[in-house]
Amino acid sequence: MKYFILFVVSFVLLSCTGNKLRHLQNTNKHKQLGDGYTVYQNEIYYKRSKANYSSEWYIPEKTEMHSESFTNLDNRYATDKISIFYRGETIPNVDFSSFSIIQLESEFPFYEKYILNPKFTYKLNQNIEKDIVTVSPSLMDLTIRNEITHMEYYAKDKNKVYYGKDVIFNADPNTFTILSILFSKDKSNVYFKGESISKSDSRSFDIICGFLAKDDNFIYYGDHIISKDPDSFEILNFNYVKNNKFVWFIRNLIFPRIELLQYGSSAKDFEIIDNRYAKDANNVFFHGLKIENANVEHFQVLGQNWSKDDKNIFKVNRLCSEADYETFEVTDEYVKDKNRFYDKKYKP
Repeated sequence: MKYFILFVVSFVLLSCTGNKLRHLQNTNKHKQLGDGYTVYQNEIYYKRSKANYSSEWYIPEKTEMHSESFTNLDNRYATDKISIFYRGETIPNVDFSSFSIIQLESEFPFYEKYILNPKFTYKLNQNIEKDIVTVSPSLMDLTIRNEITHMEYYAKDKNKVYYGKDVIFNADPNTFTILSILFSKDKSNVYFKGESISKSDSRSFDIICGFLAKDDNFIYYGDHIISKDPDSFEILNFNYVKNNKFVWFIRNLIFPRIELLQYGSSAKDFEIIDNRYAKDANNVFFHGLKIENANVEHFQVLGQNWSKDDKNIFKVNRLCSEADYETFEVTDEYVKDKNRFYDKKYKP
């Protein structure tokens, strides 16, 4: 009988909570506190993001927030004068009296810090200027939106530094600074998303752009060393970078990653054709993918992801064997040959 009563009480409480959450989702009768927090019927709720990029209100588990003294501190941190919360969850063992949020320190706007640090004097291909004006805004919007969605913020007390609600191991609160939404450092270590970067030199470390950074010894992509030759490192555009020996392609949409170009590409001969195409002495590439059998000497970009050499027509990085070479034509309005029109969804 005792267990039956407990079951009934639990069921009633869960049902009431569920009804309140459903009502909260569909009403404006709650007080917005900012950064995802709201108060409704004297209870604090937090609006958390779900895996499918939707969101839902919830009462944080194992958290007692006192609504009468609740204050949003900014950057998802909050307090009720008793505890510190991050994204609705209690941060344990915080020194309340010394707790503070760490802000990004930058001499120029956040979006520029993410795209290209202007104080670096790398030799830049002319394409980089075109990218900044025409290509980078869309790439920047997608990449930064993804990083902001998944990023955590920073805070500290007199003993610890926090990345979100997690303690950054061995970080020094007195010398800790944020370099970007991805990188931070203190007097001894450099961190990528709150994790220490092995072998990095804090003294000389700085950001090049986005996921790319350098110190006196290495070039980094995120927390990975990609080059031991920082002096010869060169940005060709926002997709290709190289040093004296290697070329890398950066896929920087949605989930950025860097790939070492295979296919025997030669860094010495590697050059950018336009924002999509590049080549070396023996190969032509479309967004880092080799175009098989393309003749480098006679290769020509046609537009709308179409190209050709002296014998063949290509779509993206694929040979289009059904295209009639002699009558094939690409304009801003259409792509066609004597036999058919090719729409944007066409795949060879």
